[in-house]
Amino acid sequence: MSKSARLRLADHRAIWELVNECRDLGDDVAVWRQHLCAGVCRLNRGDGLVNGGELCARGGQVQMIGSVECGWENGFNRAAFNRAIQTYGGRMEVSPMMAAYFRRPAGADGACFRRCDLVPDRQWYPTRYYELIHETIGNDHTVMSFVAIPGRPGVCHGIAVSRRSSARRDFTDRERAIVEEVQRLTGPLVGGALAGFDEPSPAALPPRVRDVLRCALEGDSDKQVALRLGISGYTVNQYAKVIYRHFGVNSRAELLARWVKRGWGRGAW
Repeated sequence: MSKSARLRLADHRAIWELVNECRDLGDDVAVWRQHLCAGVCRLNRGDGLVNGGELCARGGQVQMIGSVECGWENGFNRAAFNRAIQTYGGRMEVSPMMAAYFRRPAGADGACFRRCDLVPDRQWYPTRYYELIHETIGNDHTVMSFVAIPGRPGVCHGIAVSRRSSARRDFTDRERAIVEEVQRLTGPLVGGALAGFDEPSPAALPPRVRDVLRCALEGDSDKQVALRLGISGYTVNQYAKVIYRHFGVNSRAELLARWVKRGWGRGAW
């Protein structure tokens, strides 16, 4: 590793703090991923557009499962991004950059590459894809990293960071190393302490049902929940059934065991 790519002690500290914050929010996939993207944006000088999500890469096709973004306030065209998603339906292999990434050598799982490392400028700028997507969104220099999610063959956890087209500066080796280190620490947690897009989210429950869930996670009995929320015991029981169905459990004990096993906190919901 070159000297310029070495992370500083402050970098390691900031990354560990970010990952631990995500773990505290890990029961809600949208919340922890949004927090992760915002943190990566901040670590990379805060002027970029960050995408974080899950991809399924099989048989030459790369399909988006789910994603979140942050950084639109930095001068990017969100309407153009939404049109691109509608046009390509989440099929990411149409991007020369994405296609090149998934042709990388075996053993490079989690490695972070610059766009210019994947597709040289002379091949990139003449493409119709660049003209229709990146030029209209307003992003150019990009780094991306994908790491396999344990127990889900072909599914990857990914982070991509882009800079505005007007930015002359490409990503440094150190900034690329920051993304790699974030991936190294978060990738193994997805599907465990960090919920995946295929998992039930507390945020999907109605607000009052979430209140009952929050009380149950804090150890309140059904009677205590009723008194605390000012609702009847019957209503608590009915809301509990909704919660059990949502998370695929049959009892409060199973619900709590699921939470403890996953290492989830109480999230931001």
